Parts: sequence; structure tokens; C-alpha cells
Amino acid sequence: MSKVKDLEHAQHNIEQPQFMLPNLHLLQGINEALAVPPPVGDPGAVRARAKDYAQASASFASAAQDLSGIATNQLPAVWTGSVAEHATQAVQAMSAETTTSKETLASAATLLEAWANDLEWAQKTDSDGCRQLKSAGDKIKDDLGGFDQGAMQTAMAGVGARLAAARRAESCATSTASRLNQLASMARAERAGQGSIDPLAAVVLATEKNPGVGEDGGYILTPNQLDRATQTLGVMTGADQAAFRALLSGAKSPEEAAYLWKALAAGHSVADIQKFDAAIHPHGDDPAWLAQHLVPATTTGDTGRESSDNIDVTYQGQQVNIDGYGVYSQRDVSDCVAASTVIAQAKLDPLLMFQLTTGGTPDVPGADSPQNFEQRLQKTYIDEYIQGQKADGRKTYPEEDKGLGSKAQTYLADKDLGKATGADYEHVELKSDDDRRAALARIEKSVDEGLPVPITVRNNDSGHQMMIIGRDGDKLQVYNPWGFTSWVTEEQFVNSQLGGLTPGEHPLNKSTALELPK
Repeated sequence: MSKVKDLEHAQHNIEQPQFMLPNLHLLQGINEALAVPPPVGDPGAVRARAKDYAQASASFASAAQDLSGIATNQLPAVWTGSVAEHATQAVQAMSAETTTSKETLASAATLLEAWANDLEWAQKTDSDGCRQLKSAGDKIKDDLGGFDQGAMQTAMAGVGARLAAARRAESCATSTASRLNQLASMARAERAGQGSIDPLAAVVLATEKNPGVGEDGGYILTPNQLDRATQTLGVMTGADQAAFRALLSGAKSPEEAAYLWKALAAGHSVADIQKFDAAIHPHGDDPAWLAQHLVPATTTGDTGRESSDNIDVTYQGQQVNIDGYGVYSQRDVSDCVAASTVIAQAKLDPLLMFQLTTGGTPDVPGADSPQNFEQRLQKTYIDEYIQGQKADGRKTYPEEDKGLGSKAQTYLADKDLGKATGADYEHVELKSDDDRRAALARIEKSVDEGLPVPITVRNNDSGHQMMIIGRDGDKLQVYNPWGFTSWVTEEQFVNSQLGGLTPGEHPLNKSTALELPK
């Protein structure tokens, strides 16, 4: 058991004296409480590391300021045309990377300082609690047949102090580790630069973001995609490597190059990526067009919203309704598993999203209209739904429309999300709050890397699959295939308080299963 549970057990024994030999039983409870180890760690060492991070952050701040000045007005005047353009992009990328490093190290320093304070408090409080317990034990050790009310009160205060200290130490250690892991995923350029791509190009690719025109507005490439594309490039034949590098060097913008890198990470061949680039290259210098056609608008950084504040997903920067449904909605078909999986895959695979938005003909008038996009999307939902029904051994839509079981959920996650990420997914049942809390570390690790996590929620009558697509600290971002995104706290996830994600007369509060990358 954990220290907290051990102390809770001792506390129960102390506050429940036995009728026979009460002081003896009290002493046994005191000894049980004293046997639990104290909070471990060195607050001084943690503070020293926090100071190191703060000093490193200050150094990066100075470098970022210098690079920003160079990028804006200090490049040599003789550099003109494409030379100046590429130099500016490179220096701006270096400036962005150093700024990210500054902010990440500053956040780590703040987290470690807070951890040191919590640990110091926990150790002092625990020491005080031990003294109270020992004092209570000394009072009664020579009179085990009697009952000392004062000793019992002192023991209760002591075990209560130790319990508070253990809870603080446990919670602060867990939350600090979780946040530091999230910060570690920000080391993006280093991951892209591990392979055969040159370091400066790696920085440019790793720092490219969408312009924020109705879509994610965040990094184009996830940490997992930076790793996977680097690994894929490293094992290509010489001819394929040369062909792919030619595509990168011919890109009209860093954004276009980043989407080619994303396509490589999604598992596509160089030949397919060449065809893809031929279609998007005329728009390669239009970052807004690229974002609107190559990534679904599932994400918002507005973490201050409550779980009931559902954010409608937009298309090309606009909220679109067709026949009373949002353009991304699964409509009235029970294909939530397929619909959530398709959008999560499209977020990872620009070739899939490009086919959905344009049909592969971006310059045909009306090809990318909301109506045509919605028709392709619904057809893809149904096609995936039918494949899932076959995996479940069921009759297929429209003959049967009863949703999908766990076998199909894992099948679609492996087939679609696994293809785009290289991950193997497994079905994990969540039968209790303890199960949900135990799953949090795996959820956090997955979404920090850019691996979506399908989640099943239920009420007494029905179930529904959604997709965990991100997190910020102790909040999880969930995409609902009804066509909107929401933020929920991890405590809401653990305690089955997810009703705000599924508004209506019968909200689905409880998370009952996940498809988790192994």
C-alpha cells in the first residue's frame, strides 16, 4: 500500500480503541503509524536544481532577444530575395526555439521551487507528527490495561499530521513529475535533429506552427512525428532520401516543408508524398490555406473554460451548419467510434485530411466547399463504421446501427491511429476511480507525444466514444464527434464527472474504457 493508505489504516485503528486493553490497542496503532517511512527527498538539492534552471532560462532569454533583433533588422543588406528569406526564416526559428527553451526552463524552475517548499513542509509536519505519536506512546506504555483519553487525542493529532504530510508529499511529487514530463516534450528541435537532417533545418521544422486561422494554431508536428519522420528518413534508400530532400528544399515555405515531414511521419511513401506536394505546392506559400485544408480544427488553447463550455469545431475558420448539424458531426448515426477515430487520424495525416477537404482536386471550383467536405467526411465515417462492425462480427450499416464493441474500438485504433503513429493500441477497462487514476500517467505520456487516446463514456443506458487529444497541466482536452472540443480536469475524469462533455437530458458521466498506446 502507499504511505497514505498505510497511515489511514493506522489512523482508523487509533481512533477506534478496543474495549479490552484499550491502551494496548492504542499503542499498537501508534506503532503502526510510526512504522510508515517519512517523506523522502532533499529540499536543498531540489532548490539548487531550480536555481540552475532559472539561471539557464536567463541565458536563453538574452540569446532569444539577440536573435529576435537579428531576424528583424540586422541581416546583411546584401542578402536579398530567397537568400534573405531563408536566412530570416532560420533566424526566426532559432529565436522561437530559444524563447521556448527560456520559458520551459523558467517553468521547470518554478515547479521545482514549489516542490522543494512542499517537501520541506511535509518533512517538518511529519517530524512533528512523529514526536506527538511517540509522546502519546510513552504516556501509556506502562499502563496497557487502562485508557488515556489525552494520549489518544495526542496520537490522533500526530497521525493526522503525518497523514497530511504524506498526502502533500505524494500529490506534489506526482503533479511535479507530470508537469516536468510535459515540459520535457517541448525539446522538439533536438528530436528532429537526431537523424540525417541538418540541425538548422531541424530547428525550422520543429518550430513551425499553424497561423491560427480557425484551426489548431499550434505546432504542425507532434513530438512523436518529429521522432518518427527522423527515423523513417534514416532508413530510406539513397534514392528516396534524395527525392524527399528535393521536396523539402523546393517547398515554398517552412509550413509546406513541415506538412511533407508530417506526411512522412504518417507512414506514406515518397511517391505518395510527391503526388501530395504537387497538389499543394501552388498554395505552399499560403500558411492559412495549408492549415485550413490539411489539419482539422479540433484544438483550442483556451484552458480556462469549464467542461460544459463546448467549443464548436470550425471549417476554414467558419462555424458551418448543414441540415442543422455542425460540419464535423457524426449526425444521427451510431458511428461515434469511427467518427472520432477518423478525425484523430486526419489530425495526424495531412494526406487523409487533404482528400476529405478537396477530394484531391484543390483547384476545382467548389471542391473544398463545406457541403462537399461534409459528404466525404460522412462517407468516410460510414466506411470505417462498417469495417468496425465486421471486426465485431455484426451485421453492417444501414441494416444494423447499434454502435461498436471493444474489439472494433481496438481494431480501428490500431488500423488508423496506429498506422499514423506507429503505436500499438490496447483496450483498457476502467472499473473504478483507482483504475482511472492509475491510467492518468499513460494518458499524459501519450497525448504529450501527440498520440490520441480514445475514451468511452457511459451512463446507465448508453455509451459514446470520444478522443483525448491533448492536455495542459491537470486538464485534458477531449474531442467529441458531435462536433466540438472541451477541456476537463483530471479529477473530473477520475471521479466520473464528465457530464459536461455530452450535454443533454442524459449526460454520460463515467469513463469506462480507453484505447491506450502500449
